Amino acid sequence: MGDDPQWLRMRIFAFLSLTLLGALGARLWFLQTVEHEQFKFEAETNVLEPVYEEAPRGRILDRKGRVLVDNKVVQVVTIDRAELGDLDDEAKEELLVRLAIAVSRSGRLTKADAIAAEIEDRSYGPFESIPVAVDVDPDLLVFIGERQDEFPGVDVVQRTVRSYPYGSLAAHVLGYVGPITRAEWESVTDPDEPGDKPYQLNDEVGKTGVERVFEDELRGVPGIRYLEVDRSSNVIGEDEDRRRDPEPGNDVWLTIDIDYQALAERELDEGLAQARLQEKRDPADAPFVASAGSVVMTDPQTGAVLAMASYPTYEPADFVNGISLTQFNELTSEDNFSPILNRAIQGQYAPGSTFKLVSAYAALEEGVIGDDDDSIRGVNDAYVDRGDYTYSQCFEDSDTCIYRSPFTGARSVNLASALTVSSDTYFYEIGGEGFWRRPSEDLNGDGITEDEGIQKWAKLMGLGTDTGIQLPYERGGAVPDRDYFRSQFDAGVFATSQWLGGNTINLSIGQGELLITPLQLANVYATFANGGVVHQPNIGLRVTTGGEESELVREIGPRILRDLEIPQEFRTPIEQGLLGVPRSDGRFSGTAWRAFNEVGFPLGSWPVAGKTGTAEVNDKADSSLFAAYGPTDNPGYGIFIDEEPSVSIAVILEEAGFGSSAAAPVAARILEKIATDTVEPARSLEQTEALIAELVAARLEEEAELQAAEDGDDPAEGSDETAASP
Repeated sequence: MGDDPQWLRMRIFAFLSLTLLGALGARLWFLQTVEHEQFKFEAETNVLEPVYEEAPRGRILDRKGRVLVDNKVVQVVTIDRAELGDLDDEAKEELLVRLAIAVSRSGRLTKADAIAAEIEDRSYGPFESIPVAVDVDPDLLVFIGERQDEFPGVDVVQRTVRSYPYGSLAAHVLGYVGPITRAEWESVTDPDEPGDKPYQLNDEVGKTGVERVFEDELRGVPGIRYLEVDRSSNVIGEDEDRRRDPEPGNDVWLTIDIDYQALAERELDEGLAQARLQEKRDPADAPFVASAGSVVMTDPQTGAVLAMASYPTYEPADFVNGISLTQFNELTSEDNFSPILNRAIQGQYAPGSTFKLVSAYAALEEGVIGDDDDSIRGVNDAYVDRGDYTYSQCFEDSDTCIYRSPFTGARSVNLASALTVSSDTYFYEIGGEGFWRRPSEDLNGDGITEDEGIQKWAKLMGLGTDTGIQLPYERGGAVPDRDYFRSQFDAGVFATSQWLGGNTINLSIGQGELLITPLQLANVYATFANGGVVHQPNIGLRVTTGGEESELVREIGPRILRDLEIPQEFRTPIEQGLLGVPRSDGRFSGTAWRAFNEVGFPLGSWPVAGKTGTAEVNDKADSSLFAAYGPTDNPGYGIFIDEEPSVSIAVILEEAGFGSSAAAPVAARILEKIATDTVEPARSLEQTEALIAELVAARLEEEAELQAAEDGDDPAEGSDETAASP
């Protein structure tokens, strides 16, 4: 048995098995005892590092659901800083030069120094892929992918950026996005409560317009990956179970109608161009530069902004891939008329005679005009306008006591016709003999003091403070009074702190230190149109979830500040005067009747109540203004329509001359399209390109046919080939 070969083999096998088991047991003992603390230390020093992936922003749509701001997928060249760190300085420099050449050849000029600066930017996290070129040619993906050995750590990935289907339309309303600054990041980041939409340095954030105000809605929920990193900062794995994909932001619907917006911008541009062609009446007059302006349209019943145009404008798409300091300086330069400035809410102007609506309403409310004993005249009492007014309380017998107007001659007017023909002297007397001589006190117990009544009602109608529209950087204008003069004097702005009778006289016709914005002016006329309801204008309509199956998040309804409840006996004579402005009835020709007559405006079916304005500006041509609302009825003109005013409009053209000759024609052309329901649909960039291609093709075909006819060939033969050959 002892010599049995089979038994011998079994003994050898058993010995080997015991040996292996002993070695395995020894190894297990060694790991569990000797190296246990070492492995425990290494395991505990491995950490999970979060890496965020920015989510697509929500879209911005107009009131009818047409997309004004969208997202598009672009190719982005990125560099992994960790892989780049494995290269020596010479190899790294060669890589950056190769990459700069490759990116530049693909159509996006890039320098190696610029790439190096991005890599050195400490605002990027240690495990983030650093973008060095955005929106590159897709062919670059193939080029670099086939040469990974030449481009270690370099990748071409897809990301979403903002796109603008309608180009620059409504640019000031929409705004633009850009990388978040450290100051912005610190203001929105709470280390203790980061929330579900945390920001990382260099994330895109709304800078102006709707993009800024609705940032919380438009920003999506960032995606997040958890990388396992050892104590040497080497990535050794990823926790896939904790990965979260990015979720797009909500969509924001605006009150803007893009068709109205396109109409407003087109007519604003045309109106300024025509204003520049005017001839000066006096060679010494300042030239008609007509450099800038604004058009605002609102719905008087809801306060919704239907269009908001500002000229000059800019391309928000220029900010998508980053804008140079030189470009940005050009957009903000006063030499270029500050294209980035939204004049609708940031431009501040003297309203000129458009303010006479406020003066007339204040005069009726305060009893300056009316049947009271303290009234200077009744609503229908005649006043003879001879073109000048002498202030009765003037202490000097000099020319400074006389206030003149452009009108020469003599005419008899009452309150309504004074508005129709824009009689300055009628309102001079209201200011000088009426408001200036009234006591300054808090008549209504509402805290508004130290004025003569004009300021009080101007403030109640929304002037002198921002309107509260959902847009950033709005300016509030100024309604000057005694207290305002003192504060400006104390600040070193004014040379005197004393408010005099002449200040009230100038205020009555919208001159002096009175300042308004185009939006405020449109809102004042909307307030009068609806009977006294002062709205905070809305630019936002609703918010919905993004994606194909969108759901309503919230509606943004009308926001009412106060209701002045304008009495009908006050509204009727004022509105009758405003209705006469675009008309000529044989006795009086309104200051805007030529502008409305030239476009054949259907005043019978769509009556317009409006007012021209011409505001003097030191050392410059006058500002041209027009404000109106419609349609509206009025028994004084025998107009009866079963419709509430649906549009309020304000037009302001800088350095453009009289309101009747520059701003009124712009408003007439816009309102005529609305009144006749002939507003043309706004064209997207894609539609415009298709139309241009169609026109070019038609032109080529026409030229081919003419050429064939000259050559004696049959135009029908080969015309397709000839037209297609270019």
